[in-house]
Amino acid sequence: MDRLKDSRAWNHYIYARQYTEAHPMDESEGRLSNHDLEYVIENGANAWEFEPSADNTGVVVRNCTEIEFTGGEQSLMANLQFPNEQRVYYYEVRLDSLPFSTNIAIGVAMKGYPPRRMAGWARNSIAYHTLDGTAYYAHPLHACRKALGAARTSDTIGVGWRPYSGKMFFAVNGAIVCHIRTPWANKRMYPVVSADGPCKIHVNVGARAFVLSHANMKHWGLAATEGARLPPPMYQNVDGTVLLAATPHVLPPTYECSTDGESTKHTVVSIGDEGDEFDGVEEEEMDDFSIAELQKQYTGYQRTQLESKFCEYSGRVSVLLQQLSDNPAYFGDLDKARVGLNAAHKQHLQGCVDAALDLYIG
Repeated sequence: MDRLKDSRAWNHYIYARQYTEAHPMDESEGRLSNHDLEYVIENGANAWEFEPSADNTGVVVRNCTEIEFTGGEQSLMANLQFPNEQRVYYYEVRLDSLPFSTNIAIGVAMKGYPPRRMAGWARNSIAYHTLDGTAYYAHPLHACRKALGAARTSDTIGVGWRPYSGKMFFAVNGAIVCHIRTPWANKRMYPVVSADGPCKIHVNVGARAFVLSHANMKHWGLAATEGARLPPPMYQNVDGTVLLAATPHVLPPTYECSTDGESTKHTVVSIGDEGDEFDGVEEEEMDDFSIAELQKQYTGYQRTQLESKFCEYSGRVSVLLQQLSDNPAYFGDLDKARVGLNAAHKQHLQGCVDAALDLYIG
């Protein structure tokens, strides 16, 4: 024993003992809480995730169940316990990358397990270790099952948990290799994975088919493959809703502007994207204009200049027509805007002139 002191193994052992004394594990019995059960029903097997704690400095998790250990003794627990509602639960871990010198531990543990201690080497845990093919129970010197066979890259290790009896079993590449009895019947146990060196693993709690065919036939996954997420409710009556009450309909503001000495009341109405605006005249009647009358009103313009201006307005009115057909709600009850735009839809120049004057010249 004296030779072990000050060694890395001894330091990890002391750390685990002190951690469990300072952070007592949850040794209670029970099933998933109502909140967690609802989350599992909605998300299925995807509800189980592995999230590193603040002490797991050498772990990277991708897509919730793809775990990469970069070095150092690290343990990672699932966010949810076994549901404890059926006779058997089962999950598998695929060894995507396993260097020869790295040891991976796969098993079960109670909540509060030390994050920097291999599973199976501290209280209230049991795990299969890939380096020597041994199942360890709560202590590094307590090998409850030996010679199960060392694992290597591409192997799949399975863990079965029987909550009613507290029994469990391990499987390697679809074959059950041992059964173990524990005193943890109906306890809140969690899936746990550990490693002491660089490696990559992928955990499957039921989101995909298992290598152990019997687990597929008996539905031993922790939950259904896909959740039963309900669609949003249908709203038959929107009167008095919070959204509409917070944003009541308000008419656009009006302002006075002057064109050639005459004051005209205008309203700004938004169309399409923000910043795309036009002026809608609120006068009760629109007079028909001819080019001769326009020349009298705008004496400084030549006929060719007016025709050029009308063509420019005609193109802009065409854009407004398209926006009106795509977004009619933007115009509200402004009948004059609709009248002006409908007039511009005529093929002759006079209609374009009327709409252009009504919307732009003012």
